Amino acid sequence: MTEIITLRLLFEMGQMRFYIYPVVIKNNDNLIMIDVGYPMSLPAIEKTFDELGLDIHNLSQVILTHHDHDHMGAIKELVTKYPNVEVKCSNNQIPYVLGKKKSLRLEQAEINGESLKGEAKTYNDGFIQMLRSVQYLEHATTLSDGEIISEGVKVIETPGHMPGHISLYIEPEKTLISGDMLISEGGVLGIADKRFVLDEEEEIKSLEKVFNYDIEKIICYHGGEYASDEIKEELRNIINKGYSK
Repeated sequence: MTEIITLRLLFEMGQMRFYIYPVVIKNNDNLIMIDVGYPMSLPAIEKTFDELGLDIHNLSQVILTHHDHDHMGAIKELVTKYPNVEVKCSNNQIPYVLGKKKSLRLEQAEINGESLKGEAKTYNDGFIQMLRSVQYLEHATTLSDGEIISEGVKVIETPGHMPGHISLYIEPEKTLISGDMLISEGGVLGIADKRFVLDEEEEIKSLEKVFNYDIEKIICYHGGEYASDEIKEELRNIINKGYSK
């Protein structure tokens, strides 16, 4: 039996305070975690596992939807402490997860910072510092589009927010783990923030791709669980609107 457990991890930095929502897929005692949060998040992960009655020693895999700092920031400390955990991501993301290529988000922030001044520059400089603090792995395993990683759990390559971004579809539960492809804000399902989408056209194509799945619930990394009787219609409206407004 597949059980989906949405974690709620608090992130605080300066005046910023918000939650992110990694996911644990549980099959019997075997645990698979989807994304691991910001750098230095391991204590919060361990505490949340304990509160939910999950044994982190049963964690066998971590699936990274992509290499952004808020998704893989804690991966190095996690696998250092729990070396039996296997880390997986898309082939396109492997060079970034291993640090063989420069973070695309860091490149974006450095370019944007060239034209900023005042508070905006101060914020961007802090963002760059956090991006540079991410520690990379020595090894990760490649996932392919359509691959089944566990019973009823399918990998869907959904580029746009970032090349090689992946989502996961849990067929028995009709649930999509969307990574950063979609967000839920104030009870409203929406498309990923335009500022952080590296290819808007690919983002829309990815949404069209997942639209074909039988979905009753979406778990957004930013916003958490979203369910609606009209979820297909809402997705269609998001696709049709795109980034036009």
